[in-house]
Amino acid sequence: MTTHLRVSAIILWFAFALSALSICRGAVLDIATQDFFNGILSSAADSCAGKTFYTYSDFINAANSFSSFGTTGTSDDNKREIAAFFANVAHETGNLCYVEEINKSDYCDSTNTQYPCASGKQYYGRGPLQLSWYISFCTYQFF
Repeated sequence: MTTHLRVSAIILWFAFALSALSICRGAVLDIATQDFFNGILSSAADSCAGKTFYTYSDFINAANSFSSFGTTGTSDDNKREIAAFFANVAHETGNLCYVEEINKSDYCDSTNTQYPCASGKQYYGRGPLQLSWYISFCTYQFF
């Protein structure tokens, strides 16, 4: 009887957790809809690498990896956070056109001995956030 009760409690807790998660994730889905995403993507020329690289499902999967993204604070706070994210992404990628920085460089400070650059590596922006410089790569390598 105790084991059955314990299993039932675990199942109930799990169902509650999934329900709470779907409510939180719903905020992102309701704000950044497929149509919203496609609206940004439609600004990119068909020849852009990002046209096939960036997808709405990948955005949602990434958003789900960060449970507090667009889900904490008021509804207006969530909208502002998601809008700021997409404003930055649209700026850095030319409306989801570019997958890599246009003017690539090593972006390396050879005088910095605390975080030395790896020989032969370039630290230019890649992906939707386009982090540049070796220090950014060092700082964000674990995310």
